[in-house]
Amino acid sequence: MTDEPTPPRTPDPTAGEPHVLTDLVERWETVVEDAEAMAAEYAEDGWETLVLHPGDVTPMPPANLPDATDRVGFDVLVPGSEFDLLSEWVADADFDRYDVYRAKEKGVIFAVSAVEAPESEQVVLVPLYYGVEKVMETSKKAREQGELRLYVRPLEYDEHVELVQSEPSVLFP
Repeated sequence: MTDEPTPPRTPDPTAGEPHVLTDLVERWETVVEDAEAMAAEYAEDGWETLVLHPGDVTPMPPANLPDATDRVGFDVLVPGSEFDLLSEWVADADFDRYDVYRAKEKGVIFAVSAVEAPESEQVVLVPLYYGVEKVMETSKKAREQGELRLYVRPLEYDEHVELVQSEPSVLFP
């Protein structure tokens, strides 16, 4: 298995509902490039940076199974090497500040969450995407709880890192 970033999966259109990024893959690639440009700006200011390259982003709980999990936020699938580095970082620093940049196109929200550990001057940039109609339950539960989590995980492990966002409304339209 490779640790190279993989593009989001695009299912067979004859297999049911199309993937949220169908016809928007180029826009997603631009969002990831924007995250990399943001990382360069942080690096110029002396920060250590980590840009995640999600292969898939899933709202939690899923729209079709609102009671399937207690998790509220986004499940973010990343390459194993990025997950390993993130795991090391969160063990040694408090990532307790964040900024969110977002845009909307064709019913899809594209965002970059810059999650910062100010004391150690480290920042994790997490590109995200989701269909507006797929996050009603996520948005409702996040606002009720007063926080939202990014559950960052690799494909080959049954573990994850949680990045908490205490103001969930900045991620929703």
